[in-house]
Amino acid sequence: MNSLYTAEGVMDKHSLWQRYVPLVRHEALRLQVRLPASVELDDLLQAGGIGLLNAVERYDALQGTAFTTYAVQRIRGAMLDELRSRDWVPRSVRRNAREVAQAIGQLEQELGRNATETEVAERLGIDIADAILLSPNVARHQ
Repeated sequence: MNSLYTAEGVMDKHSLWQRYVPLVRHEALRLQVRLPASVELDDLLQAGGIGLLNAVERYDALQGTAFTTYAVQRIRGAMLDELRSRDWVPRSVRRNAREVAQAIGQLEQELGRNATETEVAERLGIDIADAILLSPNVARHQ
């Protein structure tokens, strides 16, 4: 019988957890390379370990998903949740900032000069006041 199951055919959660602990490290290392140096590997490992424990507790083989597939999603999700909890800036603000920066970059490429707030607002299809709030780095040449 598979070592992940007890004699009664019940999944041995401790054995399952032990077998997949290296997966936590693997996923933490994969994520860490895309993060600032201020994010500690140990923090990712801790969050990932919690994700693995959650996966072990909640996994249902009857759903037809391989445990590894399920565990990776729970591990990554726990790590990302931890990172988000440390970030004081809402995700929507970060998304808006990326959109503004992209619009500014495109306009400057096309125009060969700094983009004005009006041009950025038109490109994004937003009100000029919103463009001013979203883009403090836009050249203020009107």
